[in-house]
Amino acid sequence: MSATQQIVTVGEYGLVALYISKPTGSRVRVWVFDEDETPPNDTLELACLQEATWFARAVLANPAEDVWNDL
Repeated sequence: MSATQQIVTVGEYGLVALYISKPTGSRVRVWVFDEDETPPNDTLELACLQEATWFARAVLANPAEDVWNDL
């Protein structure tokens, strides 16, 4: 995952333009914070999101995958 940060000015009617280097049709996630606001702890928030993935639940939480305890 890569992340970029842009500080932009809100235009007329609340519109904001973002310029990113992705192919047309790419899907991206956009979070909006006031510039003077401190964003949440990204590391903790991303860890919480990762816990909710299918891979974490089905593979990483599977006792058969816990090979480190056998060493």
